[in-house]
Formats: sequence, structure tokens, C-alpha cells
Amino acid sequence: MFSISSSPLDQNQLHSDLSNDKAGAIVVFEGWVRDHNEGKKVSSLEYQVYAELALKEGTQILTEALERFNLHDILCVHREGHLKLGEIAIWVGATASHRDEAFKATRYVIDEIKHRLPVWKKEHYVGHKPEWVFCRHHHHHVHFNETDYYQKQNKLVDQNKLKSAKILVVGAGGLGCPALVNLASAGIGHITIVDPDKISISNIHRQFLYAPNLVGEQKAVVTKNRLMELNPFIEISAIVDYFRPEQVRNFDLVLDCTDNMATKYLIHDTCLIKKIPLISSGVYKFEGNLRTFLPEKGCLRCFGNIPSDDALLGNCNDFGVLGTTTSILGSMQASEAITYLLTGENESSKYTFLFDLKLLTPMKVKNSARVGCLSCADLLELKLDELEVDQVGERELLDIRQMTDEDLINFKTDKKIVLCCHRGHRSKKVANQFRAKGIEAFSLRGGAENLS
Repeated sequence: MFSISSSPLDQNQLHSDLSNDKAGAIVVFEGWVRDHNEGKKVSSLEYQVYAELALKEGTQILTEALERFNLHDILCVHREGHLKLGEIAIWVGATASHRDEAFKATRYVIDEIKHRLPVWKKEHYVGHKPEWVFCRHHHHHVHFNETDYYQKQNKLVDQNKLKSAKILVVGAGGLGCPALVNLASAGIGHITIVDPDKISISNIHRQFLYAPNLVGEQKAVVTKNRLMELNPFIEISAIVDYFRPEQVRNFDLVLDCTDNMATKYLIHDTCLIKKIPLISSGVYKFEGNLRTFLPEKGCLRCFGNIPSDDALLGNCNDFGVLGTTTSILGSMQASEAITYLLTGENESSKYTFLFDLKLLTPMKVKNSARVGCLSCADLLELKLDELEVDQVGERELLDIRQMTDEDLINFKTDKKIVLCCHRGHRSKKVANQFRAKGIEAFSLRGGAENLS
């Protein structure tokens, strides 16, 4: 599948290796040695490869492509040693029943290889000394160091503090995109992104990390790749999944960039129990709110112990949203995160900020803990009412889409069950009602749509 070659590549042989009568398309990418780079004339290139690790990682990337895309086969060869002008430095070929899957897979592989393979490139110039090109594994054709990157902010921040920080960002949508861009460009050393969704065309007007040609791709993966292009000096991880409490470990700070109350409460409760600072934001039409939750400084359940019903609150699909609103609130989350990491406090840990961006009227409310709040007294327990498909196990799956309210009221069982509706909203409400009656019931997260 993946190999390294010290000899020029035979395109015809590689093409033949992928030959398959069942395939309706083959897509090939070839990276060539060109005669210029950044104004200098290039005479040749030299590649050094850490072969053992490159073979392992390259094979893993191709395995991921086969799992993610509907392919018949995929091959990749990377050159090592000294290459002349016009020679192929990297060759990627994918076959599929339809061209779209092959296009996507080829792009995925070349992007991942550029980021993940231990390959170093030296450019040989006409009239200049050869130079090793810094380029996070031959991707960014630039000649700079980390100090240059942060030159304009070094007088304002302690870059070492930001570089050593570890942040978890839940949600790579309207709030997550601006927050993540600002955190990455500021030099937060370790960023983990959690998002289960794929990019849709209706996201793009406010989620500016994405483009129409990326529709259908996983947000977390695309975001990771875009941020690594933006800042090659930091580490970024992507988790394609819904938020789960076990994801929160060894982080200095968590950002909640989600858009539903159930998830917000789950993130909040997890951070409260694990005593990890949380910066949370929300948007409604032209309005937004922002607060930092710190241990022993009051919590979300001081104001409402039971999460509001998302079906009653609505979301951006119901009331609409503008990219300007989410961009401002997401950027403010990042700003408060940077301030907290540098100083150990920020303004939104003292006050909850409420903004009306249409009238440009801000308001702030002093944060305080409610006397007698059990959550603040460390008596909070995480109670999960949703399960992923892979967590259903031996529990019985009950589809309630065709069941009436009367059917559900009269329903009885002594089995452990998982309820399934269209999108998971009704099943979650019914699961809570069933548990109140003593039935061990959960809701299937994402509903029937998550089963496909």
C-alpha cells in the first residue's frame, strides 16, 4: 500500500498495480520537483526519510482512507534521496466505483502525509547554498523559525505559558471556528478538538474554516488540518465523536462551543467534578453570552438545576444565526482563554457578559454561588441519559417513532432498553420518564440518523 523508493517512479507500473475492472474511476496525484521556490531557482531536491516510522505512519494513513472512503484500492510511494527537476517526489493513486470518493481519498492522503510523515527536504539552488526547508514535513515552503512567527505578540504575552498549555475545544462550528483560529495562531501548544459532525453547505456562511468543496468531510479532521497549516509549531488532535466525560483529562482549560443545552450541562458538570476551568458561550439571534466557570466560584446549576429542553428552546435552525455574531463570541472565548492561561483569572470568571450586537449594548452580571447548591458542594454525580451506537451492547433497542404517547405511558418492561426516535430529542425525554418509573432506559444519541 505505502512504500518508499530511492529510484525514479514508474508511472505505468503504478497505474497497472491499481488496475481493477470493477473500478469506474482512478484519481492520481503526482508531486513534481519544480525549478523555483520563493524567488530562488531550484536545481534539485534532496529528501531524507525516517523509513521505519514513515512506513508505519504511511500505511496507517492509507488504512484510514480505505475506512473513510468507498474505495477499491489505494497506493502511495514517496521518494527519498536526490531528485532531479521534473522527477516525481510523491505519487498517490486511488480507484473507486465513482470519481468523487477517489478525489476525496487522494486529497485526504496527500494532506495527511504532508503533516504526519517524518520527511525532511533540502533544496539545492542555482547560485546559492543548499538549505533544509522548514516545512512541517515538507508541506509549508517557508524559511522561518518559531520566534519569527510570534514576533508581534511577544511584547504582550509569555509565549512559553501558551506553548505549554493544553486546551480541549468541544464543537468546531460557528463558535468553535473563530475560537480555534485565534487559539492556534496565538500559539496554544496542545489543542484537542471534539466534534461528531460533517460539514454541510449551510454551515459555511459562519464556519469560515470550511468551503463548499469540503461538504461531507468531518469537521474535526478538516479543522485540524487547517490549523496545522496556520501554525506548524503546535500540536492538534481531532476526535470525531460526541462529547464524552472521559475525553476530559489533563487539560488546563475547556471551551464549550456547542449549541444545545444538554451537551452544555454535561460539559459543565464534567469540568465541575474534575475541577477544570470552563469557558462557555451561547448565541441567540443577535445576542450572545459568555462566562468562565472556575472551581468554587459558582456553577451553572446555581441558576437552574435541570437543563432546559432543547426542543422548547430551539436552535439556529429555528431562529437563524449570523456569522458576525458567532465570530465575535467565539473570538471572545479565545481572548478570555488566553488571559486566563497567562494570569490565572479573567473578567468572565467574575461576571457573566450578555451582549446585544444589534444595538451594541453590553451588560454584565456578577457571578456568585447559590447558598446550598449541591453541585458546588461536590455532591454532583454525572448521570448519562444517552448512549452511542457502540455502547448499546446487549440492551434492547426500542424504536418509538411509531409509538403514541399513550403507548409509551402504558409501556412496561424489566429489560434494559435504549430508545430510538428520529433525531434523539423525543427518546431522551421519554427515557427520563421511564427511569422515573424504574425502567433502566437510555436514549440513542443522534437518533435513527445515527444508525445509518
